[in-house]
Amino acid sequence: MKWDAEKYDTVKAPQIDAGRELIALSAVRSDDRILDIGCGTGKLTVELKRLAPKGSVTGIDPSEEMLEKARAVAAADLRLLRASAQEMEFSGQFTLAFSNSAMQWVKDQQAALMRTYDALERGGRIAFQMPADNFCNEFFDSVGHAIATLGYERFFDRWESPWYFPSKEAYEKALNRAGFRNIRVFYRDYHLAFPDITTVTSWWSSAGLRPYLAALPGGAQPYFTEAFGDGFENSRTAQGVEFDFRRLFAFADKC
Repeated sequence: MKWDAEKYDTVKAPQIDAGRELIALSAVRSDDRILDIGCGTGKLTVELKRLAPKGSVTGIDPSEEMLEKARAVAAADLRLLRASAQEMEFSGQFTLAFSNSAMQWVKDQQAALMRTYDALERGGRIAFQMPADNFCNEFFDSVGHAIATLGYERFFDRWESPWYFPSKEAYEKALNRAGFRNIRVFYRDYHLAFPDITTVTSWWSSAGLRPYLAALPGGAQPYFTEAFGDGFENSRTAQGVEFDFRRLFAFADKC
């Protein structure tokens, strides 16, 4: 599945706000050697390098479209590589593994966590953030609304979710199995507000809606997007369109 890096980078991006909170909670040190897993268009990768001027930052992402955008904004001392979390090959090179709103795209989460563990030096740490299980009821209700309204069930008979959305308890166990200790996992609820339905559908279309759109023929995609947006009418308020979004934060150490 190809990414539209330009669209991803220009739509309203609450995940970036959550990412900045993740950075604040990561206690980045000036000499940290940081691995940014799923660096995307590099917005937060650049911020990490600014906080670690005496260290280094390596960003990885499986999407060449995202990396092209990242290279356009990255400084010369930022290292950007095309690699996936479950296949990366690093050994004891980093003091911090950071990942903002990216690990949910990795179905083989255990493999990714073990690779992350290997990438860290002893005493290294992780700081991850991703959507939690049942992160947004309105999203899934609106997807179901679009499929039923348009009679598109046939396109999704064999559709498989590309995501991993863990519960707090499940992720604690996964981190423990990978060898991490001092594990701290918690939820954080965000209240999102958009000015109108068009902005809502633009945001979802930049990421969360993409696997559903990819299952449709091109001519059907605009109808699906419109019907999906209609599903958010129940979330309309006097201020715009509002709904809640639950994210999972995870921190742990390699002892």
